[in-house]
Amino acid sequence: MLRILRAFAWLRWRMLLNSLERTGARDAVERFSLAIEKLGPIMAGVLMIPSGLLLAAGSVAGGFALARGDQQSLFFEVARYLLLAVPAFCIVGPLLMPAADRTNPVRLLLLPIPARTLYVAQASAAFGDVWILIMLPLVLFVPIGLIAGGAFAAALIAVAGGVLLVAVMIGISSLSTSLLHLAVRDRRRGELLALLFIVVIPAVSMIPGLLQGSRHRARVEGGTEVRTTMQAPEWAAAAGAWVKTLYPSELYVTSTREAARLDLMPAATRLAALAATGVALHALGMFVFGRVLASPGSTGARRQAAPMSAAWGRTLPGLSAGASAVALAQLRLALRTPRGRAILLSPVVMIGIFGTLMRRTTGAMDFGSMSFEGGLSLATFGSFVSLISILPIAMNQFAVDKAGLTLALLSPLTDGEYLAGKAVGNGLIAAIPAILCGLLSLMIFPAGSPALWVAIPLSLAATYFLVAPAAAVFSAIFPRVVDMNSIGRGSNAHGLAGLLGFFTFVVSAAPCALLMLVASQWLGRPGLVPVFLLAWCVVAYVIGRILFVPARKLFAKRRENLALIL
Repeated sequence: MLRILRAFAWLRWRMLLNSLERTGARDAVERFSLAIEKLGPIMAGVLMIPSGLLLAAGSVAGGFALARGDQQSLFFEVARYLLLAVPAFCIVGPLLMPAADRTNPVRLLLLPIPARTLYVAQASAAFGDVWILIMLPLVLFVPIGLIAGGAFAAALIAVAGGVLLVAVMIGISSLSTSLLHLAVRDRRRGELLALLFIVVIPAVSMIPGLLQGSRHRARVEGGTEVRTTMQAPEWAAAAGAWVKTLYPSELYVTSTREAARLDLMPAATRLAALAATGVALHALGMFVFGRVLASPGSTGARRQAAPMSAAWGRTLPGLSAGASAVALAQLRLALRTPRGRAILLSPVVMIGIFGTLMRRTTGAMDFGSMSFEGGLSLATFGSFVSLISILPIAMNQFAVDKAGLTLALLSPLTDGEYLAGKAVGNGLIAAIPAILCGLLSLMIFPAGSPALWVAIPLSLAATYFLVAPAAAVFSAIFPRVVDMNSIGRGSNAHGLAGLLGFFTFVVSAAPCALLMLVASQWLGRPGLVPVFLLAWCVVAYVIGRILFVPARKLFAKRRENLALIL
């Protein structure tokens, strides 16, 4: 088994080096893009070294304080609360975090490798998770502090507890990864799961904080301080206490404290409970992993209805037939994939929640130094979020097509038509949620100046005219092969392209904000805002057309290389 695991480790290392080596199929731009993509996590890991040293020093201090009889040491309490979050990250991480994008082990079944070895190889990948790396200094250096304080028996129990805790965390992570693989085997089920974790859960998780901010605002406006306390039901409190006693990190923390007090028998009992938890998790993980290996690759293929096929074949006004086909294909990609649907639905869900809470409270909502009052603020925020949300697809607009890019490059399309179709398609993806957010805000809060309501779509159009050529440039320089069915890092654009794209959005929106400020605040004439913005739309459109000239030239130089990448 060890030889096979070493071979897996060597394979991962060679894959990293091969992605950075110079080959005839890669030019300097692609090698730079790959280097940024591959070396970014390594650089982040290097930057984590000071944090790891700080955690190690704090763990040593916490262990030393326990050995000297300080059961409530600040250093040990900090370690305890950090460990509390690790199991949650081990559950959520394989669903949302970048480290969850691990190799599918099904393709390795052709090799003479036992299933147990494949499971160990899959589980060992959890050591690359950030939360596991943060946990290691905590559990490794607490025993050193105990030894320094003279508590040798407690140090031995802490070592055993740390090893068992790491095994439990790896079991949780491996089980979550295998369950995710089983869930996404069915395409429809995988899409629903993606939408749940990308749209619904983050939106619902914001409600408590929003309600708290609304209550605080109501107390301030009323001029009175109202204190409310909520008592949990007795059964909920009892269940919470029972879960706390069986929580893996709490078992480790409690056993270490009991061992420092020389209560060795209770400490050993908690270690036994931790060991039983680890065995149960890995046994269940092995069973689910076996189901992953035995299940088919995918199910639930889609069929396209004939009426919809006819609708997608129409030509958009102002575009050639080829450019219109590219634009509609881009929009169709967003409508059919989980990540694309999240781009379309997330702003609408967010504005729906914000608007409902604002309507039920004071018509406003606080976010620290920023507050929303009325429908205009809500619609402006929703429109900006709709524009920003297209970053994953707009800043990687060529690579998201995968093999479709090769077909497009072989078709009788000019570079201008292809780039124009991509620009219009991305604009439609942003326009749909922006329009829905504006209409929803207008329905909830119909008050406000009509001129300012008209100014919102004009601002979005002017901003996008300037962003569209930049998005084409970034997509050509920093392409990244993605899976739009993924709910993690696998569907994001290149990190540098996303960062530059966000900066471009902010800079492009600045003139619109300045014009609105000049007309409504300095001149005191809000009715002039649409006039100024309409004139700026014309200027921005001309600037965008000019910027598309170098963008087309760059795309023409990168055509063959983009096709080779995909």
